Amino acid sequence: MPSAFKILFIRHGETDDNVNHPNPPGWRDTSLTPRGHDQAATLTALLLNKYPLSRISTIYHSPLLRIRQTIAPLLNHISGSTADQQAISIISDADLRGQGLGVLEGGSYDSIDMSNPRSADGQEGVEDFDVFVERLRTCFGRIMGREISRRKSSDRDANDPGRRDVVVIATHGVGITSLFAMLEGSLTPNTRGLEWRRVASRGPEAYKVRWTDSDDIACLSVQGLDDLPIVEDDKEAVLAWDKVKGEPFVIEVWGKKEKAIE
Repeated sequence: MPSAFKILFIRHGETDDNVNHPNPPGWRDTSLTPRGHDQAATLTALLLNKYPLSRISTIYHSPLLRIRQTIAPLLNHISGSTADQQAISIISDADLRGQGLGVLEGGSYDSIDMSNPRSADGQEGVEDFDVFVERLRTCFGRIMGREISRRKSSDRDANDPGRRDVVVIATHGVGITSLFAMLEGSLTPNTRGLEWRRVASRGPEAYKVRWTDSDDIACLSVQGLDDLPIVEDDKEAVLAWDKVKGEPFVIEVWGKKEKAIE
């Protein structure tokens, strides 16, 4: 089994909401603008320049329209290769959506204190921030369980999907920022008594940002696969967070230096 693999995190390009009435989109299904589609094409070119399709095993994505439009150029490349179509799994997961913002969706960012991720908690229909982060953690645990299990069962054929060393997750800016902060243990204490202890370190090219740009490809390295605790939960393999030892995750790339907030 390979000893490590990489997970790439990408977000969507410019949307109609960004231009016409900047607001918190949440689960609102807004479309990319023409500029957003151009950004998606640029993102795909940047990604494939560094990580060719022959290295990718799986693409997980939020089901919202702006994400599906963003990964469309990447999926078009895959459709042009029979081998890649057979080897790369495409999985839509509703738990990769951003935070549900209820009555605030379609409103103004003035209604949210951007320096306090829990400022919207308690408002009608809003998904409490700590519930949102726990959803992300559970989802990421499933992804880890699936990907590590595939690698443990893979054969020696280089074309086996389990031998490919890159996973892509297409989600939302708040999702990337919140998941990375959770992995670094910087979100505790929380309102639900959950333990989000530090399980990740940060490399020299990783800069904490409020959210990544449309051309950013954040990279998380997963190391020591043999030592990661994978258990069966409701007939699926998941990462047992409470049994993770040390810091097996390394945030190698995150944001741009000029936009770092710490």
